Amino acid sequence: MDEFNKEIAAIGVKNAIEISGDLKDYFKIIQRPNESYKIVWEKKASTHIKHKVTAVVKKYFIPTF
Repeated sequence: MDEFNKEIAAIGVKNAIEISGDLKDYFKIIQRPNESYKIVWEKKASTHIKHKVTAVVKKYFIPTF
């Protein structure tokens, strides 16, 4: 998960003008009973930041077969 945290931090640094504080404070990841994951946005974020975070979450939380 260290790489995940680094990638999220990098998104936050690259978009610092749009984010107030730490990007991790903007969302949380919930695991559903069927083993899938959902991103819950706790603060407003622009669509392009949401897309970038979603891509990183998919990379680390969704298994590839």
